[in-house]
Amino acid sequence: MKKRIIGICVAGLFCLTEAGAQSWDYKVNAGLNFGGSAPFSLPAEVREIEQYSPNAFAPHLALEAIRWINERWGVAAQITWDHKGFTVRDRVKNLYTEIDIEGNSGAQTGNFTGKNTTEVHNIYFTLPVMATYRGSNRWASQAGFYFAYLYRPVFKGQASDGYLRRGSPIGEKINVPNAGFDFSKNQNRFDYGLIVAEECRIYRNVALRGQLTCAFHSLFPDQFKAITFAMRNIYGTLGISYQFSE
Repeated sequence: MKKRIIGICVAGLFCLTEAGAQSWDYKVNAGLNFGGSAPFSLPAEVREIEQYSPNAFAPHLALEAIRWINERWGVAAQITWDHKGFTVRDRVKNLYTEIDIEGNSGAQTGNFTGKNTTEVHNIYFTLPVMATYRGSNRWASQAGFYFAYLYRPVFKGQASDGYLRRGSPIGEKINVPNAGFDFSKNQNRFDYGLIVAEECRIYRNVALRGQLTCAFHSLFPDQFKAITFAMRNIYGTLGISYQFSE
């Protein structure tokens, strides 16, 4: 699947350079990301989401080039810097995981019941390639695929007010007043998925921009067992775009 996404990106870039287009447009996009890394359906082990908050400052910066094939259609590519993250606090029951419990030596693996707080602060370099449709002088729509590299991974948190059944749901019971975990380096370094965007020009070369990305790829590899369900990046971006024409 990774090779297929890379192939799509390369093909899109080839179209940018080779298509018999009327013109080029260049843009700088800036905004804020909000969303999270989550399964498509809530696992049975997660009994209650007590609090969710996006990162207070999660910037999105992009340089974009559009090669217009005709008056309506073009192909766009970006080089993007994204900060994606969130904080979530929930109650879990029999969640299989690995935690470092205060007063115990080394990480303990088993089924945890109690409170869980997770913080994510990931920085990605991203290459989106998108078909672009210009519906009017004010509106433009985009859809395509992105391929991203995780430059700085941060996925950590705390477990508290509960207990761990070591090894299995019926294993030795260990009280967990407070524990920590850090799965930052266990994350997949590459991400890919779908991207859609909409722009509305509000003043000369300035436009409002809304964007949505949804990953096809899990945040953690299949062989990583401390989190047993797939988590995918699902993020929205709100911001502005400034356009330079050729």
